[in-house]
Amino acid sequence: MPTKVIAFVLSFLSIFMFWNSAAQPNRIPETRSYLGEVPDKYGVWPTEEFEVTDAFPPLLGAVLENLYKVKGLTGNGSHNDSMLVLHKGVIVYETYAEGWDEDIPHPMYSVTKSVMSALVGIAIAEGKIEGLGQKVVDFYPEAPSKPGWQESKADMTVGHLITMTSGLPGDGDEGDWDLWAKAPDSGLAAFLTPQKAAPGTQYNYSSGSNCQTLAGLLTRAVGMNLFEYAKLKLFGPIGMEPTAWMAADDGVNAGGFGLEMTSRDMARLGYLYLNYGRWENQQIIPAEWVVQTPPKSMSRKSYGHMWWNYPYQPFNGSFEANGLFGQYIAVLPEWDTVIVRTGSQGPIDEFVADLGRKLGLMPY
Repeated sequence: MPTKVIAFVLSFLSIFMFWNSAAQPNRIPETRSYLGEVPDKYGVWPTEEFEVTDAFPPLLGAVLENLYKVKGLTGNGSHNDSMLVLHKGVIVYETYAEGWDEDIPHPMYSVTKSVMSALVGIAIAEGKIEGLGQKVVDFYPEAPSKPGWQESKADMTVGHLITMTSGLPGDGDEGDWDLWAKAPDSGLAAFLTPQKAAPGTQYNYSSGSNCQTLAGLLTRAVGMNLFEYAKLKLFGPIGMEPTAWMAADDGVNAGGFGLEMTSRDMARLGYLYLNYGRWENQQIIPAEWVVQTPPKSMSRKSYGHMWWNYPYQPFNGSFEANGLFGQYIAVLPEWDTVIVRTGSQGPIDEFVADLGRKLGLMPY
């Protein structure tokens, strides 16, 4: 995206400062540990219904929508299916293209990874996983006896998986996706994918082997189906009602994609992160986990814990989940705001769905 275009668009975003004179940076200090109760910053909890206002300046709404249209284009998403802006828990801007509305779920693609990250944080808090330093092989004790075992895999940790530094191959070079999609144990099959580098030495964005290993590991750790675990620990408590999550033949949900959500449920997830994991009087995700999202990483764009650093001023400290064709959940703590955008590109969407059918996966 040309620098001048970004600068031009973002110059309009300064309107944000004047829209609400009380808008001030409102963040928990950036530390590697956060102790104490997370404050109820807004006193608004859209568990059942959202409050909606038309107080948002129309010009700013148009600017934000077009910014995310441009961002969507960079992700091969030419159609803007929905746009939603949540400020201090209240919907201040919401629009849908023909054929979409607030009740229709949308494919999330790689936004699914950010949900996986939240579930890992919850599992660590529950003691199901010891921490990011725990070895992956702890969950796959049978792996060393399997064909294709590499000694370097003994050093892989949960932290390597969630920062895409496991040494497993990345998207575009990992070959047969049906290695894990049709395997008796999809997590183990992905785990045994030939490693390209030693753990912690190379960043490879991987929707298959890396994410499915993490999905299988998490499934074993919590002792139940991930979709059911997510409904119990994450979705249900904050009022989200996702309708589908693609799974491999063995029933393990896809770790890198396949979840469907409405735009309003996307906003709920973003708002949970805006509130540092707190929802009403319950700490759903540990505040320390949210504060560390995304951490410093080996990715050029600082992709860590399966969230991306927001790259533009004036939103320092903001971060976003994003997926193919321009699915975005942008969390802007200094502006008390969550921005949601969904998008699609027709023929390519159909290609992805056809690929899923060929692999025998659940309907996308």
